[in-house]
Amino acid sequence: MWKRKIAFKSLSISVSLSSFIGVILSFVVFPEEKWWIGLLAFIGVFLLSIVFSYLFFRFVKHHKISSRGSISIEAMYGDILKIKNKKEKPVIVIPVNSSFDSIVENDLNIKNRIIEGSSIHGQWLTKYASSKDSLEELQKEINLGIKKQNLIPICKLTNKRGNKNVYPLGSHIFIEKNDYTFLLFALTEFDDCNKVVKKDAEVFVDLMAKLMDSTDYCAGHHVYIPIMGTKIALFGITPSQSFEYIKSAALNKKQSLRTSITIVICNENRGKVSIYD
Repeated sequence: MWKRKIAFKSLSISVSLSSFIGVILSFVVFPEEKWWIGLLAFIGVFLLSIVFSYLFFRFVKHHKISSRGSISIEAMYGDILKIKNKKEKPVIVIPVNSSFDSIVENDLNIKNRIIEGSSIHGQWLTKYASSKDSLEELQKEINLGIKKQNLIPICKLTNKRGNKNVYPLGSHIFIEKNDYTFLLFALTEFDDCNKVVKKDAEVFVDLMAKLMDSTDYCAGHHVYIPIMGTKIALFGITPSQSFEYIKSAALNKKQSLRTSITIVICNENRGKVSIYD
């Protein structure tokens, strides 16, 4: 579908450009016996514009969606955990569960794993808490972040593995690591048996509005938001829908945004999500 959209966009631009060139050529007088020169020029421009337009939409990784003064809403393809911003300390959003757990379980034999290693949450923990000592230190930082934000648990799950306290979805804390600030955003809710509680798309939309509000604390720092809620979070949405919901939430807050936002689509979803729509 995404490649088809690229083709249609490329064809549309090519037709427009070729029409413009055609108008210009109509004012050029060719010798009667060399009328074919103008036709070849028109066809050449048409074909070249198709190729260049396709390559542009297929391989350019960054697109500005909207802006207000120095504040912009953008989209890009890439790895959320490899973002680099030389101008300022970036804020990276990490979707987490509502207990702010820090235990990654990669063993496929474990039923209802706390945090899957393939998730953004799991990859982040693996990168910054690769040893038992670093994991314990990180959990202390998380607990301190919860205290700083004055988060109050809504319940306590007695049988759940990992952290027992459950905080409201949409809760967030900040963790400082190296040259980054990570905004841990509670997106996933577990029950007492460590099973993810299914939610619908309307809940996701409400949570994205809360996420945009949380960026008010990030003034002066560019915020990078990954596509989320498409797998273990069980909102029943596709990567393309997730992108649209996040983009809509950002645009709805455009007039009051205090920082620039970039939505990041991982490369594996590049064929599923168009940053130009």
